[in-house]
Amino acid sequence: MITVVGMGAASGAAPTGDVAAGAELVVGGRRHLDAVRLPEGVRTVVLGALAPALDTVAEYVARGRPVTVLASGDPGFFGIVRALAERFGPERLDVRAGVSSVAAAFARVGLPWDDAVVASAHGRDLRTAVNVCRAHPKVAVLTGPGAGPAELGAALRDDGRVFVVASALGSAEERVERVTPAEAAARDWGTAVSVVLCLDGARAPGPVRALAE
Repeated sequence: MITVVGMGAASGAAPTGDVAAGAELVVGGRRHLDAVRLPEGVRTVVLGALAPALDTVAEYVARGRPVTVLASGDPGFFGIVRALAERFGPERLDVRAGVSSVAAAFARVGLPWDDAVVASAHGRDLRTAVNVCRAHPKVAVLTGPGAGPAELGAALRDDGRVFVVASALGSAEERVERVTPAEAAARDWGTAVSVVLCLDGARAPGPVRALAE
């Protein structure tokens, strides 16, 4: 069994309890590995390139050894569950979902998101997300390297949208800011993972206090 644990974006904290208890292999980002109590003698793999990590998981699965994978938010929402299910089958997965970054971003500004469209620019062609933002009044865009708030803002600077950029959700560096696309295009947003809420004027919240906890 592969236990997949979503580290909730709402609070930045790991789920209660020893989430990796009994595991012989724990895979996750460095900040996730640092946030949990690891069993003595457990092997860890820092998640970077996905293919090598999955190959290591496969070695343990083949021997029937327990594996825990730590992920951000809801790992079934544009997350690692898809790759694990395709490689090992969904019947091998015990998924414990946290709060997704999209849900957390809308919560930060007090907006419902049952009428929102979600697009991902992480590892994908940015033009798809841009077209979705132009076609719908309330869109959440998951950004990635080379396709972040600045690039999205540059593509949408003349489309009359309002951005809410939620960066590093659940961490000490969390920031939630309302900006125009032109302002987003002119900023260096660093390497923090961001969710960009792209809204038409009627659906945009009022001034958003920048958060830095």
